[in-house]
Amino acid sequence: MRRYNERLILSAVRRMNGASKAELSRITALSPQAVVRIVDELEAEGLLFQAEKRKGGMGQPATIYRINGERGYTVGVEVGRSGLTLALLDFDGTLKATARTAVAFPAVDAVLAEIDRFTKAHLPVADKGDEAFLGVGIAMPWFLGEWREETGISDDQASEWRDPAVETRLRDGIAWPVHFENDGNAATLAQLLCGAGLDLQDFLYVNLGTFVGGGLVLGGRVVQGRHGNAGALASMPICIGGSSDYLIHHASLYALPSEGTAERAAWLERCCEALHFAIVGANSLLDLEAVVIDGALPAQMLGAIVENLEHRLRNDVPPDFFTPLVRPGNLGDTAAAMGAGLLPLHASFSPDLAALVKGPAAKEG
Repeated sequence: MRRYNERLILSAVRRMNGASKAELSRITALSPQAVVRIVDELEAEGLLFQAEKRKGGMGQPATIYRINGERGYTVGVEVGRSGLTLALLDFDGTLKATARTAVAFPAVDAVLAEIDRFTKAHLPVADKGDEAFLGVGIAMPWFLGEWREETGISDDQASEWRDPAVETRLRDGIAWPVHFENDGNAATLAQLLCGAGLDLQDFLYVNLGTFVGGGLVLGGRVVQGRHGNAGALASMPICIGGSSDYLIHHASLYALPSEGTAERAAWLERCCEALHFAIVGANSLLDLEAVVIDGALPAQMLGAIVENLEHRLRNDVPPDFFTPLVRPGNLGDTAAAMGAGLLPLHASFSPDLAALVKGPAAKEG
């Protein structure tokens, strides 16, 4: 219970980007005495530090505690169909370095070599000892070798990632603790803890990547589903132009024309029509607070998609429909790698996020 409460305090401080002891007591429902004891112990261990004083109301200014980012580091890796994205995070989840390697389709040995190169180049542990490195998180589609027709990969390329031994190969090739997650869930975790979902409890995350994907947050926690594949939007059925299809064929960047203003505008219109269909269906089932949309798109195009969807959701929804917010993300194509980097932190220093009591009081904090 003591360790759980420590994790609860760390999670609250991280998500609030700093909090006083009084705020932590209110948000976590722990007694003021317990919070004082835990915060003081975490400060003594170097996990928290006193960042500032905050004035407000009567009495002495409140001391604000924040996560000590230099306490440790992680590396997150997104294994995508068109390349690798790597991210170095500190203990506070702050992005310290990133790199992207574009390849037609990744091979396992190439992934291991790139992780080793990136870690040696960027990990600042020379004067801190290896214990400062908390591990590697790997985010990838569970069905990386599927949808071959859309990506143009060979059966030999796909079969390497279908091999049941692929996880063992990756673990054996990395000298540090390794954590795995679906790329959509990892990116959703990043949006929840570091991105556009910081103040949200229930949202659908849509990632516009090579293939459209995403994840689901309910009650302040990422919903993984029975097989860890909840929020796999690529295979969501839609109806567009009077025909049934899957979202992957209309909202994925592999189908975005590389040039031609008219052609790209036509893709954007089809993308928004398909996303509107998917969002109305998802929200009718889940009654969401918001939809967060992000991905490997220029800010101008992402803004156009958000604006288009807002217009559609104002004018074309059922009469008994509570319209969710549509919010652009702010992590771009680094979201999955950042979420992967959060996995070692989340595994070692976070409780189940559903345990956080984040009602109106938490939002005020």
